[in-house]
Amino acid sequence: MQNNLTELMSSRICHDLISPVGAIGNGLELMNELSGPTPELELIGQSAHTAQAKLKFFRIAFGASGDCLIGGAEAERIAAEMFSMGRVSVEFTESWGDRQRSLVKLYYLLLLCVESSLPRGGRIICAPTVSGWDINVAEVPINPSAALWQHITNGDKIDPVTAKTIQFTLARQSLMEQSVTLAVDISENNLHLSF
Repeated sequence: MQNNLTELMSSRICHDLISPVGAIGNGLELMNELSGPTPELELIGQSAHTAQAKLKFFRIAFGASGDCLIGGAEAERIAAEMFSMGRVSVEFTESWGDRQRSLVKLYYLLLLCVESSLPRGGRIICAPTVSGWDINVAEVPINPSAALWQHITNGDKIDPVTAKTIQFTLARQSLMEQSVTLAVDISENNLHLSF
């Protein structure tokens, strides 16, 4: 019950913030049309776009999942936009069809786990499988926390859970709830997840 309330609260916060952040972007477009683009307006516009992308991503990753489906194109766009402004990028080898929201939630949480293991950034290459996704990062420094990844795969305790590591706990919980088995292969310069 507590987890469900937390997810519902996350969904509500993200939902309520997406509209005003979008309105800021729309207002900036009007200002650009009236007075022309300026570096300041471009910076504000980029920040508003990034904030909106993160809210959409977090709404799925941390919010209530329910039984609904999410279109593959929408899920791809949200993930790509989430990581479009940083040192990490997400790319897709092929498109996928509609997926259960709970499965996309797990996928997004795992992307956040992978991101935290890439101290210098990198390209996350994703391909759909019958039951989930292959997630690959190659030829970049990988610096995973062994304890965090063992928590996901074996259920080893994390002490303490922090805001910086919460995605690992939530990913583990999502794996257990959906009876999904995650294969993890991590080396010095390569990372591969599959489910």
